[in-house]
Parts: sequence; structure tokens; C-alpha cells
Amino acid sequence: MQQLVKHGEAAALPASLPQESLQKQLERAVQSPPVHRLVRRSLLTLAITLLPIAGWATMTVAERAVLAGGQLVPEGRRKTVNLLEPGILRRLLVQEGTMVQAGQPLLQLDVTQAEATAGQAKAAYWSGRARIARLRTEQAEQRQLAFPVDLEAEAKADPAIQVFLRAEQALFAARWANFDGQVGVQERAITQLQEQVAGAQAQREGAGRQLMAVREQIAGYNRLLTQGYASRFTVLNLQQQEAGFVATIGQANAQEAQLREGIIQAQRQLEGLRLTRLSEIANDMQATEATTAAALQQLRAAQDVLNRREVLSPEAGTVTNIQAFTPGATIQTGQPILDLVPLNDRLVIEGRVQPTDIEQVAVGQRANIRLSSYRTRNVPMLQGQVIVVGADVQVPPNNNGNPYFLVRVEFDPGQLDSVPDLAPVAGMPAELYILGERRTPFAYLWGPLSAAARRALRD
Repeated sequence: MQQLVKHGEAAALPASLPQESLQKQLERAVQSPPVHRLVRRSLLTLAITLLPIAGWATMTVAERAVLAGGQLVPEGRRKTVNLLEPGILRRLLVQEGTMVQAGQPLLQLDVTQAEATAGQAKAAYWSGRARIARLRTEQAEQRQLAFPVDLEAEAKADPAIQVFLRAEQALFAARWANFDGQVGVQERAITQLQEQVAGAQAQREGAGRQLMAVREQIAGYNRLLTQGYASRFTVLNLQQQEAGFVATIGQANAQEAQLREGIIQAQRQLEGLRLTRLSEIANDMQATEATTAAALQQLRAAQDVLNRREVLSPEAGTVTNIQAFTPGATIQTGQPILDLVPLNDRLVIEGRVQPTDIEQVAVGQRANIRLSSYRTRNVPMLQGQVIVVGADVQVPPNNNGNPYFLVRVEFDPGQLDSVPDLAPVAGMPAELYILGERRTPFAYLWGPLSAAARRALRD
């Protein structure tokens, strides 16, 4: 200690300081090493640094956001125009980007085949109607043919239908004439048989009268024969005549019965002609009604095709994504022809959220929207709200991409109008920041740690 004083600072100390005080100070310096002071200073510096950070981590509140890529789409979605049945393109009436109104023609189809089919079906239908009218009149056994009012009116406007009516009129008259001829033959046969019956009856009556006369003669000659005034030969001759008249009466009765049977057969044949005719009419009517109904369906189908020779716009919109250009090209059923983006339709953002984040998304949540096509310094972050959350996961066609949940976000009123020269269009890309729960940075850090701790304790 004395050496330290001797070789150290003792020479520089004032002479007035006592030697004992200097020695005590040196002892205290040796007992308080400099490392303690360094530790205290480090702890103080660390406290000064960490306290503001801890305050920020526990006091500051941040919103959790789910990021989703998407694009602007019309709220009503774009419409894809296609055909209900195959057709041949005749002419395309619009171009890419053409603005059309509801009901405006988009394209024309070749309807040559449909026109031919419609003509054939129309002829088959109206001729069938005329035939049915004639058959119903014949079925009612009426002698005057009258066609329905609509058929008469159509015939006045179409000469071809007039030909059908005249043909049915002629056939109606010919069929009645043929039937009347067959009936006439049978009626004449019945008349002849009836006349023969009358002849047989007259023959029988005459033979009966002669028989009565001969029998009276026989009775008289028998009395004379017993008295010896007449010859037996005369009586035998009269008896022979009696037998002949009896035979004649028998033949007349048999002939009359045979003739009456012939009359019955002829009457049956006459009724058979009528029943056969009515049966043929009924069968013909059934077949004609079936073919006429089929022709009507074919006519309606052909007319429907003719009415759709021009494909009309279902609503006002802008034409895009045209798929058929070449005249004469065949367009299959359901094949997309073009798309129609609705005009004046509100734009919304359609985004794709990963399945792992969908639990944090719900209808009504706030969202920040950034239009990727514009620079951030020109177009600020816009505000919106989630209006649709997909009910199930969707997979891109052909599994080309990751599964996702579809969400829709609408802009807050006035957001698009608040940015000068902003002209958003359908298809423009956008980024969605769907805002979730509000938490402190400390909670963000502590959450994974506590979850890991719970899993570790459970294991």
C-alpha cells in the first residue's frame, strides 16, 4: 500500500491532504472493482432500450389481415351466349368490344334446313287436319263436308292448303259414292230376293187353291165311284194331281225359307259394309291424328329454330371473347359463342382465399383493396366489405392450381369516385387485405409460443 502511494498519485496530491485519508480512498477503490460499474451501466442501458419496446408491444394494437389475390368482375357476372341446339353460322353481326343493347342481334344462323323442315311439317300438319275433318264427317255419316274455321282461314292465305281441301272434298265424295255403290248392290240383291219370296208365296197360294179344288173333286168322284157312276181311273188321276199340288206347296215353302235366309245374309253383308267402313275410318283417324300431332311438334320445333335465326343479346353489355367467326362453321349445342359483360353493372372484387385462412374470413368483414394495375402513389388503398364467402372449396379446372374458397368484396360507396381519372374495368387484377381480429405485437409473438407449449405438454 505504501508502495502504491509512493509510486502513484501521492506526489500529485496536495500537501494539505492527510496521509491517512489518501490511504482510505485507495483501499475503497481496490474493494470496488470496475466490473460492477460496467454491469450496472449495461443493465441500465438495456432497461432504457427494452422498456419502450415492451410498451409498444403491449400497448400498440394491430389488425390481422388475410391476403387474397383476385380481380374485378361485374356483380351480375359475364354472360356466355350459346345455342340450344346445333346450328350453322351465317354471319357475325358484332365485333370484339362492341356495345350492344338488350334484344340486339348478335349473329345470324343458316336456317335453310329448318325452312325445308318447316315446309314439310306444315304441309303434313294441315293436310292431316283436312283429313281428320273429312274422317270425322264420314264417321258421323254426314253427307256434307265442312272444314274447321281455322283451316278455312289458313287455306285462304295459302294456296297449297286449298289443294289439300279440294283433294279431301273429292275423296269424300268418291268414298261416299263407292260406299253407296256397294250398298246399292246389296240392296238390289235384297230386293230381288224379296221379289223371289213374293213369287214363291204366290206359287204356294196358287198351288193351295188348286189343291183345295182337286180335293173337292176327289171327294165328289169318290161318292160317284161308290154309286158306280165314275171310273176309278178318274179318281186316281185327281189324286195324282193332289200329290203334285202338295209337292208344289212344299217346294214353295222351302224356296221361300231359302230366299229369306238369303235376305238375312244380304242384310248382314249390308250392315257389315257399314261397320267395316266405320272401323276403317276409326283406324285411319287414329293413325292420322298421331301423324298430325307429330307433324305439329316438328313444325313447332322448326318454327322455333326459324325464330332463333338471329341470336339476340340477353341484356345490354360489351361483347368479348368471341369464339365463332367463320361463316358456315358448325356450332354445337352449348358451345360458347361469345361472352357479354353487362353494362352499368357494379364492379366487385372476386378473390381466392387459401383454405388455411378461410376460418378468418366472414361476411361483413372490412377489407383493404389495392388495384394492382395502378401505382400506389396514384391510387391509394381503397376500402370495402366482404359480401360473399364460398360455402365449399373449389378446385381449378383440370386440377391446374391450388384449391381455394371464393370470396366477394364490394367497394364502399364513393370509393371509386373519390380517385380522379380512375376507370376500373372487369378483369383488372386486385389484391385483397381482409382485416381480421385486432391484437398487440406481444400477442402475435406469444400465440405461437403458447400453442407450442400446449402441444408439448399434451405430448
